[in-house]
This record gives sequence, structure tokens and C-alpha cells, in this order.
Amino acid sequence: MRVRGANLHPEGALVMASEPLAPQSVVFVRLKSFGLMGFAQVRHCTERGPWGYAIGVEFPTPLMREEPGSWHFHQISQTEGEAWKEEEPDTALRAV
Repeated sequence: MRVRGANLHPEGALVMASEPLAPQSVVFVRLKSFGLMGFAQVRHCTERGPWGYAIGVEFPTPLMREEPGSWHFHQISQTEGEAWKEEEPDTALRAV
């Protein structure tokens, strides 16, 4: 999903998007113009009428420099009372 940045700082960002994201979800962020990427956790998502949604994300670790190559991410999940398990990947990110 493409978003428009409204505010960026080392610990997180505020972005505007056309679709909502659930608070506490983990997302992968690629800041193309800064050459940075990494994971973030959605802290809040507020509807902004015709402008879409204001989404605040927090970076649990510093973003890393984007490097050329292919990147593949696997979703890891745990349900209550079960062990961690790896789910089939449904997306891949290719850094160019």
C-alpha cells in the first residue's frame, strides 16, 4: 500500500493512507526517498474523512539502509495455547 508521509522521526512516522490499518499490526516500511526500510508497529489509525486515514507507526528498532537485491519475508504467528509457527509467505519485496 502506498502512503504519503506527513511526519517522520527516528522513532516513528505519521502517514496518510487511503485504507485503514489495525492498531498493533506489524508492517514493513520502505522509505524510498530516504533509502531506508524496516518493520513498524501501527500505534493508531484515525479516519480523516475524504483524505483517508492518518496512521501513526512506531519503529521498534532503527530503520536500516536499503540495499539492492531480493528480499523475502515470512509471516510468523502464534495463537493462544500454540507454539510459534511459520506461515506461507504471500508477499515478497524486491529492493531495486
